[in-house]
Amino acid sequence: MIKICGITDAATAALAAEAGATAIGLVFADSPRRVSARQAAEIVRQLPREVERVGVFRRGDLDQLPAILEHVDLDAIQVHRAEDLPLAFLGREVIPGVRVEYAGDFRHGRVLVDSPLGEGSGMAWNFADVRRFAQGRRVILAGGLTPANVAEAIRLARPYGVDVSSGVERAPGMKDAALVRAFVQAALDAMQKIELKA
Repeated sequence: MIKICGITDAATAALAAEAGATAIGLVFADSPRRVSARQAAEIVRQLPREVERVGVFRRGDLDQLPAILEHVDLDAIQVHRAEDLPLAFLGREVIPGVRVEYAGDFRHGRVLVDSPLGEGSGMAWNFADVRRFAQGRRVILAGGLTPANVAEAIRLARPYGVDVSSGVERAPGMKDAALVRAFVQAALDAMQKIELKA
């Protein structure tokens, strides 16, 4: 899984898909990258169906989900501070966003692990901790990833997937096309090397 998060317009979603990203993140929590339900619907309208649509929420924002689902069909919801949530909510897979040391406490099918500084910090951290705390889990690696470090992060963590937002931006909420392409290519190459060694 290669997820470009914080998509704010349809052109960027199309760019991510063309580059080879397998998922996009639509942020409904308070953020410079926040989109409305109608904006999200416009973003995914022409997106290939095989590209996964992930809604990004904080626990307190989930009361918005029924109204959002009336406009945009999300495949999964990524929820920070999701300790008490079930494996699925309103028919969508729940992907908890947690600090790496807590990844093993969740029974969910996929767990996103972020910087110890908290979700959305954009700060790199010790990616090798994934193998220490979350061995055998389907981990989506986030926090401080860029085109320059994603290959090494994948080598160290051996994650199920990677997630980037600020690491491919020229300004908050504005993705840089060259950085998106470079990130996806570096991640694909690194994941292929891990598969060949497995």
